[in-house]
Amino acid sequence: MRCVHPALASRLLAVFPDSFDGALLMKLSRPFLVVLALFCAFGLMFAPTVWASPTGSIAGSVKDPSGAVISSAKLTLVNIATNAKVEAASDSNGAFQFLQLTPAVYSLNVEADGFKKLVMEGIVVEVDQITHVEATLQVGSVSQTVEVSGGAIPLLENDRSTLSNVVESEVISNMPLNARQYLDLALLTPGVLPSAAGTQGGGFNVAGARSQSNVFLLDGVSNIDTQINSALGNFRITDAVQEFAVQTSVATAEFGRGTGGQVSIVTKSGTNHFHGTAFEYLRNSVLDAADFFTNKNHGTKNPLHRNQYGATLGGPILKDTMFSFLSYEGFRQIAPTVSSTRVPNAAERASVTDPISQSLLQFWPAPTNPNASTGSNNFIANVGATTFDETGLAKVDYNFTKNDRLTARWAQYGGTVFTPGALPLVGGNANSPGSDSGVLDYTHTFSARFLNEVRFGFSRNKTFITVQDSGFNAATIFVDANGNPLPGIVDASTNQLDSGLPTIGIGGGFAPLGSTSNLPQGRRTNTYEIFDNMSLIGPFGASKHSWRWGAHVRREDARRFLDGSARGQFNFSNFADFAAGRVNTATLLFGSTLAYWQRYPWDLYWQDSYKVKDNFTLNYGVRYEYPSAIHQVRDQATNFIPGVGPVLLGTNKVLAIDTTKSGPASFFYTQAPFTLSDTGVNSDKNNVAPVLGFAYTPRFAKGLFGNDSTVIRGGFRVGYDEVFNNIPANMALNAPFNLTTTQVAGTTQPANFSYAVGLNQNVPLVKNIGQPNQVGLVGFSAEDQSLRSAYIYQYSFGVQRQLGGAFSLEVDYQGSAGHKLGLFIDRNQPEVTVNDPTKRGNQAPNAQMFPNSFFGSIGTGVGIGNSNYNGAVAIARYQGRHGIYFEGSYTLGKSIDNGSSYFGSTGERAGLSDSTNLAAERGPSAFDIRHRAVFTLVDDLPVGPGHRLLGWNNGVNRQVFGGWQVSSIVSIQSGTPFTVFNNSADFSGFNQFNDRPDVVGTGPLHHDNSNPDAAFDKTYFSSTPPTGRVGTSGRNQYYGPGLQNWNFAVAKVFPLGTERVRLRFRADFFNLFNHTNFANPVANQSSGNFSKITATVGSAVATAVGTTAGVLGGGPRVIQGALRVEF
Repeated sequence: MRCVHPALASRLLAVFPDSFDGALLMKLSRPFLVVLALFCAFGLMFAPTVWASPTGSIAGSVKDPSGAVISSAKLTLVNIATNAKVEAASDSNGAFQFLQLTPAVYSLNVEADGFKKLVMEGIVVEVDQITHVEATLQVGSVSQTVEVSGGAIPLLENDRSTLSNVVESEVISNMPLNARQYLDLALLTPGVLPSAAGTQGGGFNVAGARSQSNVFLLDGVSNIDTQINSALGNFRITDAVQEFAVQTSVATAEFGRGTGGQVSIVTKSGTNHFHGTAFEYLRNSVLDAADFFTNKNHGTKNPLHRNQYGATLGGPILKDTMFSFLSYEGFRQIAPTVSSTRVPNAAERASVTDPISQSLLQFWPAPTNPNASTGSNNFIANVGATTFDETGLAKVDYNFTKNDRLTARWAQYGGTVFTPGALPLVGGNANSPGSDSGVLDYTHTFSARFLNEVRFGFSRNKTFITVQDSGFNAATIFVDANGNPLPGIVDASTNQLDSGLPTIGIGGGFAPLGSTSNLPQGRRTNTYEIFDNMSLIGPFGASKHSWRWGAHVRREDARRFLDGSARGQFNFSNFADFAAGRVNTATLLFGSTLAYWQRYPWDLYWQDSYKVKDNFTLNYGVRYEYPSAIHQVRDQATNFIPGVGPVLLGTNKVLAIDTTKSGPASFFYTQAPFTLSDTGVNSDKNNVAPVLGFAYTPRFAKGLFGNDSTVIRGGFRVGYDEVFNNIPANMALNAPFNLTTTQVAGTTQPANFSYAVGLNQNVPLVKNIGQPNQVGLVGFSAEDQSLRSAYIYQYSFGVQRQLGGAFSLEVDYQGSAGHKLGLFIDRNQPEVTVNDPTKRGNQAPNAQMFPNSFFGSIGTGVGIGNSNYNGAVAIARYQGRHGIYFEGSYTLGKSIDNGSSYFGSTGERAGLSDSTNLAAERGPSAFDIRHRAVFTLVDDLPVGPGHRLLGWNNGVNRQVFGGWQVSSIVSIQSGTPFTVFNNSADFSGFNQFNDRPDVVGTGPLHHDNSNPDAAFDKTYFSSTPPTGRVGTSGRNQYYGPGLQNWNFAVAKVFPLGTERVRLRFRADFFNLFNHTNFANPVANQSSGNFSKITATVGSAVATAVGTTAGVLGGGPRVIQGALRVEF
């Protein structure tokens, strides 16, 4: 079995070189260079802060026992792991700040004349957080020392208005995770909801924003696949992640480029002591439960073998000066599945008369059950899916002076994923993904008040997917009567990249030949970034202003090809048509799909943290973002401009059609009254984003608010989304550079439906093989020339109360309103009439079928969407000092929009049902989950030496009863919405083939999500959608089953000779009680399973990283074992 033909190597190098030449980075746009120069100069004049720097800070005050402030106190902060020291002094109001600190545990020494020296241990600094410290000095001599021990994660954040959550290393390393993807733990954050299956971008949604609107930073640099705006989640670095923060509402001005969650990930560093891990995680289907429907149908479990293994090592290179950290993780998974399908039997083979069809019979194996009844599956075989990948990471930190710190980090991922088809030797595909990420960060401290950071970032994301039978020469089979290859069929001797069998589909349940029609495809994006960031404690001291400002400039270089249909796709209505060579539809690709584009976005920000009083802080600022449209390097793209036509980028040429000719020869050009830029669209230059928030610690009614134990916070923020590159990049797939044509032999529409004029046959595409007189229409991918950046208003208000030293309660309101959100419409939507004209209102009865009669669908990205979200969150946290961590949260929310992504999600069509009626699409978001509760626990059981229970300190007791730990994640949520539709025909006449029916029942829809055979009353809807209009059944009006999932882990730690070296055995149970969580019912009226539930939520075979299978779960019970050595 060949997954990738060896002869592809030279072609792939040309399409996807691993790097550009050295001059590429220097070819920056003028705005890029001007902005960088100005801010570098400004940074040298003043002092920098960090653009989304992977750091935290400490703020507080120094007082005497009476509460009077102490000025000019000397403070020395020491990183316990590296012995790095930072000094500061309290101002006239006793306040102090330490800025841009590496997340770690610190000790703080405080000295002042006439007072005893204070040493505060165990001060925890987390990423994107401000740790508040109050230092109270006792009267006495400096030679006397008072030691205070902390050691707990701070429960209150007194100085910030942002709503956020930090997932610490303790949680990351101890929580049960299927496939060990640390980003799954973002779902533990209140207000974060799992995305509906199929939603573009995947992952999760934050406070009503789309999943593509999330921003991911890895050590302060972008970790985003910019072609589709999703996380570069394929790095398997769970053991290398120290912590990550998720900001869910009203982030400060330094954070931007997205309206969703801001996720900041920090990797581990070396310390003065060597530390590390070696581990292996094992999953085997023998320990897994069978799926509900497998048991129901008396089937057997699919086998699964998974191994995840790796090691980490951190330590000093030069004591107190230079440190290194290394990480490696490998992933191996083999998941055979049983394929049951239909292949031609002996009688059917004997009926084939067409010579091409006869040649294709060799690719179907003989039936394994030749006695099966006609029409039923007669072939069963094992086909195997495999995933092999590796991730490596290396990091060096160098403190070459007390004021200069340099960090360099590189991560690399590569792998292969084979996905089988229905047949063993054809139909599968092989994917070769890869990612790289690098950062070089230099920080210089000019003084305790003033520091500067310069950061360089690089990331690369690439993938190449080819067909299983790549290399096969279809031109030897698809020939005419004279033996010449048919037009459009790939000759492997001249085009190895697109070689392979065409996709052959036959009605009646036959296994298709050839791989899916959207292959081969591949893409690669290189992203270069420069940050210059500044932090300055204002001239009034740490008790008043803390200013931060900075600039970020970025260059993206991307290449992509989408040679779907290059091999050809031929569909036959039934086997008899196949036997005679009568093609029902044929899809072919002509021209090049290679697109090469660049972007030069940049942004600026300034913000101030202003302490109006020591218990009242204002956070305010502003940022500006220039998103930059993509520049098509070769100018081989076309955008459709309303009122003008398809204009070639970088020219004033308008594509027109000579209806007397056929094929590309029919193209000619007229002139537009303007020259279209090489971007095809105008960049939005109005993206100014203010932010204002407050944090207030009340000091009255202490019986209610406690002694500085309550924080009231709120804020408002404007945020902008990044450009969704997928839409403008598709303009390179347009005519005249590229043609994908579908020819139809005949179409049957509903009886009472009629086109006013009829299909125009005079269009310039290849004639249909089966029906020479039938031709197709030229379609276009386009983007609104004046597209605005999507933006969102965020607002929040909350109260947090600490009770005692380890427990806190919090209640927050989160709201948002999205505007100019991207949607996909058809600007050439057919105008139709029906037998009953009243169904189309006052539409002219003689309207043309297509407004642009020479063209088909003109799919256009436009910014006309909107959304609204309102939610409330309640949180309880306990951070005990005896190995107990607990957090419970409940989110009540409602999200409404008229499109949850550009391309829709499961149950929604790609675009609008009626492009002229946006109001008909308004409904619950695809990710609307009204209720969600999450409970997490990590508990070092109080058993064995050092504890009251079985506390004898001897070797046997330590090995048997000591070192037990349990951890758990419990998720309970209500269902997600779905839309009832019918794709069997174009009922509306809008060329969408995904129409909604009318509601004919009364009252609410009766449903029973516990009954998979009849989840809802299907007679509530008309049997088919109405003709010539959108049905009255709304979008996302009905909700599927909820979810209950309990993931649990138990671990036993064995000391190996010394307490520093430990052996940890662990067992993870996903869906511990094997609760059946049904997926949404089948909502397609044309399916025989309409109204039935045919699947469960979740996946027992989670291969892709960046999914939510590890936390959300929902599938049958899965057991994972692990063995770890830790030191």
